[in-house]
Amino acid sequence: MSRNPSNTFSLIEIKKSFPDQWVAIAVRKTDADGLPSAGIVLLHDPDEQFVWPALRLGESDELIHVFHTGTAAKSASRTVL
Repeated sequence: MSRNPSNTFSLIEIKKSFPDQWVAIAVRKTDADGLPSAGIVLLHDPDEQFVWPALRLGESDELIHVFHTGTAAKSASRTVL
């Protein structure tokens, strides 16, 4: 799947743009530890239960990272291939 690199945003930019939401990104950059640092927003929703089913996992070889942009207590993340 070809994506426009101009649609790639850092996780900081994504967190500012989608506060208190679950966000799924196609990973485009990783940090020195191999953790996602930037990507293309695929979808977002305040409710996690709507993010996972919409991803259609397994239909692409892209690395997908799902995370919550809110407080640390509610925050979580998962990366899937």
